Amino acid sequence: MQIFVVFVIVTAFFCNSSAALDNIQYPGEEGFFIGESIPYVISADSSNEENVGKPGMFTFGPGLITIDGQEYYDGIFDSGEWSAHFYQSIDPIKEDLVQKGFKFGETELTLNPVVTAIDYPLASGDTWSEETELTAKNVEIPGFGLILFPIEVKGVKAENTVSSVTVSVPAGNFDTLLVESTFTGSMLGIPMTLIQSTWLDENNVSVKRRFELTSQGSELMLYELQLSGIDPTPWDLNRDGSVDILDVVIIAKHIGGSVDDSIIPSPDIDGNGIVDTDDMRVVAFHFGETYDQ
Repeated sequence: MQIFVVFVIVTAFFCNSSAALDNIQYPGEEGFFIGESIPYVISADSSNEENVGKPGMFTFGPGLITIDGQEYYDGIFDSGEWSAHFYQSIDPIKEDLVQKGFKFGETELTLNPVVTAIDYPLASGDTWSEETELTAKNVEIPGFGLILFPIEVKGVKAENTVSSVTVSVPAGNFDTLLVESTFTGSMLGIPMTLIQSTWLDENNVSVKRRFELTSQGSELMLYELQLSGIDPTPWDLNRDGSVDILDVVIIAKHIGGSVDDSIIPSPDIDGNGIVDTDDMRVVAFHFGETYDQ
């Protein structure tokens, strides 16, 4: 099943191709520029149950990788013990987020043509569909073992639907848009469908990702990531690697207000449900500090 664990991982980040590289972001989004890290926790892993509960950091770019002559952002999820790479880009015309492929250990998958991961602007009820082809290298397939030679899967159908739903994760409760993607094709003559679910908060940060496989009437939860409440530097609100006036501005925008649901970035640094001078004091205490991204 490992081939489908890494088949498609959507990470939703940073859409404004006319901006400078380090300023690309979603419309209306307050932080999380390219190159910043966001904490997640593994909540399901069919390939290794020992991974469940382990935290890791996801960083979208800023590194680039060239595939088929085109450059894509190298998104990396790193738990400290293993890592995965997800290759995505911004459509230069529509400014949609598209994805090209993935690498998990030695396993590598490439989509040609690219598929639309996020079709902006998102709204509940949206749908879109595409066809693509998949090339897989160094994959392990149940019943066949490790396949070292490239395998081509043609006529893979990608269908997407968007709906509104509230989701609870370690970082809090979020009102989200759920993007469900189904990829239907056949590997070595075996029909298979991957169901990929991505929950996006109001700032288009992916707060939860789930991957399920259906094959010959059976279902398997492959993998799930959830936004973690653990943040080693919560006072760096926009996660640009430094505590400065930009972080002060985010708190000032919400000062005096209550925070009923978690938002990203959260101006309620101390977690007491109110954005107040105590949160401002925390930023002031750490003002001027810098961190590796």
